[in-house]
Amino acid sequence: FHRIETPTAAALFPAEMLAWPPRSYAERMYNIKRWTKMPKGGHFAALEQPDLLVDDIRAFARTLR
Repeated sequence: FHRIETPTAAALFPAEMLAWPPRSYAERMYNIKRWTKMPKGGHFAALEQPDLLVDDIRAFARTLR
C-alpha cells in the first residue's frame, strides 16, 4: 500500500451511481485537501451542474498556488 501524496479534491454529488466511501477511508489513500458535498447533481456533474463543479474546481485550484 502506497499513499498518494498529491493534493486531492473530491466533489460528492448526491445522485451518483455508487456511494462514496467515508472521508476517513479516502484520507488513508489520498492527500485529501478538499471534500465537497454538493447539494444536487449526479454522475454527469459537468452536464447537470456545471457551475457547481467549476466553482469547486476553481476553489481547489486556488489552494494550490
